[in-house]
Amino acid sequence: MKSIRRQLTRELLGATFALLSIGLLALYFAARDAAYDQFDDALRAKALAISTLTIRTPSGVELDFSNRFFRGFDDRKPRDFFELWDENDRPITRSESVRRANDLPRRTGKLDRPARWNLELPNDRAGRAIGFVFKPKASGLRDRPNREVQLVVASDREELDETLWQLLGISVGCGVLLLGGTLWIIPRVLRRGLEPINALGEQVMLVDADSLATRFSSEQMPSELQPVARRLNDLLGRLEQSFERERRFSADLAHELRTPLAELRSMAECALKWPQTRDPETADRETLAVAKHMEAIVTHILALARGEQGQLVVKREAIEIESLVQTTWQQYVTRAAERNLSVRLSLEPVTAFADAALLRSILFNLFDNAVSHATAGGEIAIVLENCPTGASLKVTNPTDDLEPDDVPKLFERFWRKESARSGGHHVGLGLSLARSLADAMQWTLTATRHEERTLTFTLTAPAT
Repeated sequence: MKSIRRQLTRELLGATFALLSIGLLALYFAARDAAYDQFDDALRAKALAISTLTIRTPSGVELDFSNRFFRGFDDRKPRDFFELWDENDRPITRSESVRRANDLPRRTGKLDRPARWNLELPNDRAGRAIGFVFKPKASGLRDRPNREVQLVVASDREELDETLWQLLGISVGCGVLLLGGTLWIIPRVLRRGLEPINALGEQVMLVDADSLATRFSSEQMPSELQPVARRLNDLLGRLEQSFERERRFSADLAHELRTPLAELRSMAECALKWPQTRDPETADRETLAVAKHMEAIVTHILALARGEQGQLVVKREAIEIESLVQTTWQQYVTRAAERNLSVRLSLEPVTAFADAALLRSILFNLFDNAVSHATAGGEIAIVLENCPTGASLKVTNPTDDLEPDDVPKLFERFWRKESARSGGHHVGLGLSLARSLADAMQWTLTATRHEERTLTFTLTAPAT
């Protein structure tokens, strides 16, 4: 399993090691260059001193040089070396420490920019040299030219190398110590820094179906975890609502099925106990009615489940809403007449994009609700019109029992007003199903109760 802590530890250790290595190497090379510069400055000072003692006379180039002033150039403990050449590359003079001719390599630059390099000294030790050309002082020369001579000065760099090795050892030692300290510190710092995440994880692990009301206090958390806590709280809120809705749905379903099941059981027990009194026609008709009622409950539940899960297949096409409304209403004319209900149709020619089957099911539920629950002898108004926001269908019926507080409950599953909305063939799912189907088509379905005790359902199509 991938661990954020291990990954961060590896990345931080790798980055720290790289930075330490780069920093220490840069420090070492900077110190080495400074040491070389200091060593070269000392060499250049010696070379300049020799150049000031060099004189060109009519008889040639002479060097007023004494080992008393340059102890390192003698042959007893040779540490410094020099050699002079004329313009024709012929040796002029050299220090006593140079025992063989041309032992020093000849490499020169300008006086202000001398050549510098490492070499092997005549005594087979490591050294460093500096070389440049210059014009010596002239003495007794009149018309004769004063030509340049070449000078190379070298010194033993044993002490310099020892210093550089010591510096390298110190750099490596400091790097090892710093890396060791980093190896010890970073895991502990990360462990402490990730404690809020671990604490949040422990709290999340304690949440189950019985504790969905739990909420995480984001104010006490680091700012990086506050969005996570808020999202978790939102998720828990949605889960709580979903679980509560499912619990209520299961309880309502069990309550709704209990009555028809009890009726079937009662009819079956009576038929078994008093078979001679059983009227087959009446009993079968009652059994069929109970079965149809249960079938309606299950059918509506399945349709609602598909709508909520987004499994409804919507085939949008241009539909003449006026014709569909008239055709659907014809199936309720007889029932409306039985309840002495009048109807007022006001239908404008309207074309909208919808799924014909889903829209017809919505109309069935709206018309069935109006015919079943309108006040007897009242008027049902069905108005279809165009509006700036799209097509609008309004179904209005009088109602004596609904109160303003009941309107938000109309689209709840299995909700029925105790006295007026408890017809035998109604299961309390029609309006919930109608709204779910409208949402699937991206239409809207709302309900409004008016002061004159009328109820209006408004079905609105989006503008095309």
